[in-house]
Amino acid sequence: MQSTPGSWPRERYPSAGRAMMRILFVDDEIEVMQAMRRSVREMRNEWNMEFALSGVAALEELARTPTDVIVSDMRMPGMDGWELLAEVKKLYPQTVRLVLSGSADAGSIMRAVGTAHQYLAKPCESAALKEAISKTYRLRQLLSSDRLAHLVGCVDMLPSAPKAFLDISACLRRPTATIADAAKIIGRDVAMTANVIKLVNSAFFGTRQPIGTADRAVAYLGLDTIGALVLGHGVFKSGVTTDMEGFSLEELWQHSLDVAAAARTVALYEKLPRAHAEQAFLAGMLHDVGKVVYATRRARATDSPNLSGEEAFAQMEAHHAEVGAYLLGLWGFPTSIVEAVAFHHSPTQTAADGLSLTRLVHIADRLVHQRQGQSPDSSHPELEAELLEKLALVDHWPAWLAELDSLASGRTAA
Repeated sequence: MQSTPGSWPRERYPSAGRAMMRILFVDDEIEVMQAMRRSVREMRNEWNMEFALSGVAALEELARTPTDVIVSDMRMPGMDGWELLAEVKKLYPQTVRLVLSGSADAGSIMRAVGTAHQYLAKPCESAALKEAISKTYRLRQLLSSDRLAHLVGCVDMLPSAPKAFLDISACLRRPTATIADAAKIIGRDVAMTANVIKLVNSAFFGTRQPIGTADRAVAYLGLDTIGALVLGHGVFKSGVTTDMEGFSLEELWQHSLDVAAAARTVALYEKLPRAHAEQAFLAGMLHDVGKVVYATRRARATDSPNLSGEEAFAQMEAHHAEVGAYLLGLWGFPTSIVEAVAFHHSPTQTAADGLSLTRLVHIADRLVHQRQGQSPDSSHPELEAELLEKLALVDHWPAWLAELDSLASGRTAA
C-alpha cells in the first residue's frame, strides 16, 4: 500500500461517504499510532479515519479531503502540534481541533490555548477519547448550517469588556495583588469567566472535579498563571469594535450578569441546592455568548462582507443560541450548561423536568427584560407558553421580581 513520505498507509476501513465522521489522527511515534489504530478500530463503521505521522503529511491529507475532527500530538519534529493546529484553524476553521499529548509544560499550554478546542492528556483511555470525538458529532446537530461551524471555528477566546481588561491588567501588575482581587474582576466579566473555566477544566491542569465558578478557577490557577495568560501571552483580549447596529459588548455583558444573578436568585428562592444555583449563575452568564461570536467575526470582516449591520444583527438574533452552545460544547463545558445556552429561548425542547438550568435561564432572561421596561405586561408574553403553569409557579413571578428589586437596592446602597 503506497503512502506519501511521513504519512501512515491509508486505512482499510470502509468509507460510507460524508454521512460518516472523518477523523484525522496525527502523531510522529509509530508505536503510539499503532496503539491508536487498535483503540479506535471498533469505531470503523461510524468514523472514516486517516492517520498521519507528521504535520506536513496531515496538511496534505486535509488538502485532499477536509475532515471533521483532527486529533494531534503537540511535540513533533519539524512542524509541531501547535503550528499544525494554527494552520488548520486558518485554512479549515470548521474542523474541530483536539490535542492528545503528554506534553504539559507551561509553554505548550499557553501556545495551545488559542488553537485547540480541547486538550486530552496521554495516556488517555480509549473510552474518553471516543467520547470526546463523538461529542463533536452530537454538538454539530445543534447547528442549522455548515456556515455556522465555520463561524465558530475561528474563535479562540472571547473578548472582554474594555474596562474589565484594563482593570485585570492593572491588578496583575500590582505587587500587592491577591487572588481575591483578580477573582472579583474576572467574575464580573463574562468572557474572562468563560476563558478561565475552559482552561482550568481542561486536562492541562487535571482537575478531579469540574470547576464552575470564577473564584474557584482563579484560586486553582493562581496569580502566576493568570498573569501569564493576560500579560505574557495575550490570551485574554479586550473588546471588539463592530459596525453591527444595536450591538454593545458592555451592554451585553451587563445583561448577562443581570440574567446570571436572576437565575441564581430564582433558584435560591425556590430552595434549590446551592450547587444548582451556582450552575444557574454560570449558565445565565454564558447564555448570549453566541452574540459575541457574531460581533467578533463582523469586526474582522469576515464571511458575510456584503451584509449590512442590520442584516448581521438579524442573523445574530436568529442563531446566537446554537452558535454559543456549539462553542461551549467544543470547549468542554458540561452538557447541562450547553443545553441551557442552546435552548434558553425554548426550554421545553429539552427533556429535563422541574426548574432545570435551561428553564431557570429562560425565566431569568424574561425577568431581566421586564425589569428593564422592555415588556410592560406582567404576564410577560415572551415567556414560553404555559411554562409557569406546568411548573405550578404562576404566582411566584411577582415574588421573583421583588427579590430582584431587593437585590438591586442592596447593591445600590452598598
